[in-house]
Amino acid sequence: MKWIEYVAHVVECYPDDLALICHGEKLTYAQLWTAAKTEAQRLRETEHLRAGQYYYQSCTQDIAYVVRFIALHLIGTLSDILYTTGSTGKPKAVLLSEKGMVANAENLIEAHGYHHGMTFVVCGPLDHFGPWSKMLPVFMTGATLHILDGLKDLESLFDALRPSHSATFLVPSAIRMLLQLNGNRLAALADSIEFIETGAAPMATVDMERLRELLPRTRLYNTYASTETGIVCTYPFHLSPAEGREGITPKPILHGCVGPMMKHAKVSIGPMGNICVSGPMLMAGYLNEDGEGNLQLDPVGEMFETADLGHFDDEGRLFLTGRSNDFINVGGLKLSPIEVEDAAAGYPCIEDCICIPEPHPMMGQVPKLLVTLRVGTSFNKRELASYLKEKLIETWKVPMRYEVVDEIRKMPNGKKNRRSYLTSCEGQP
Repeated sequence: MKWIEYVAHVVECYPDDLALICHGEKLTYAQLWTAAKTEAQRLRETEHLRAGQYYYQSCTQDIAYVVRFIALHLIGTLSDILYTTGSTGKPKAVLLSEKGMVANAENLIEAHGYHHGMTFVVCGPLDHFGPWSKMLPVFMTGATLHILDGLKDLESLFDALRPSHSATFLVPSAIRMLLQLNGNRLAALADSIEFIETGAAPMATVDMERLRELLPRTRLYNTYASTETGIVCTYPFHLSPAEGREGITPKPILHGCVGPMMKHAKVSIGPMGNICVSGPMLMAGYLNEDGEGNLQLDPVGEMFETADLGHFDDEGRLFLTGRSNDFINVGGLKLSPIEVEDAAAGYPCIEDCICIPEPHPMMGQVPKLLVTLRVGTSFNKRELASYLKEKLIETWKVPMRYEVVDEIRKMPNGKKNRRSYLTSCEGQP
């Protein structure tokens, strides 16, 4: 069944229920459906759109975008085109498939428990796969989608999460900010927030522990996904409500774990340790322009090999160990910067950090740690190095240099922009 057919069924079942909230405006499912059909007719008449045509649309964080999104599906255009963040190179245009949309939505519905009566709050930009992918399970289950314009106004976020059965997706950097500045206010919503999903970038273990301490009755998920692969695995790192009430000591957080494979996903580890994904969630392929400006699809095969490295444990849970192009080569030993960053995140004065390679005449590369500090704090480099040695065990993993910076450069989706720091290390072994 096509995604739009699921929505049509929901409209029949819950016509007067709230479908969409954005900037103070509200639409029921009946109103959203009527607006989408009207927009579809306009697009057919004024832009002569037909099923099977490629159609680029600009993403806006408002109701008009959602209405047009549904309208384009009513027409049957090939319009589900998202760009990668460009974290490993130039951004690429990805065409998502119809079966992929349904498979991704079903993965989320089953694993995270989307249902009629819940409100899902979208904070991130809808032109990124993480936030965008949440529209599908919301409308397929008859839930309510509440769109915010980023996290510029934290009052709007707390207001949106206050009703019971609320849920949201937050990148790790946003969660860290909330924990540091608004932990008590977040804890006050413990009985309202049904679940929080995170992903798009590694999350520090100390932040995961703090989050589940503040929200003992909230389901917490760390998800592995990408624009190309779709939604693949998810790790529930929360306490169950029963455990929270009984005061049972939580199980230790599994560092780097992104959980077991989801309903439609199949994951294997390639000969070089790269994570390989197959299943209906995969993209249709990359879109490229030919010499005459026409769009051509470079289709994906049955399996997509990622740049992520990982392994499975005995219980079938996937662990990420880094990216093949991110490792720091310390005298022939490969160091994942994520391991250093996770250790440093627990140091009291560090607000955020990034570990990058620095050229070295004998070792080739050595790790360097850039940090931002919490307001009113400072640190002693030797004390921090001793702290990291205790956490990392092996001396060669401990950064040789430290630098305080005003901010850690980020991609629009919250990932650390490692490429922007690597120019000085190009050509190093």
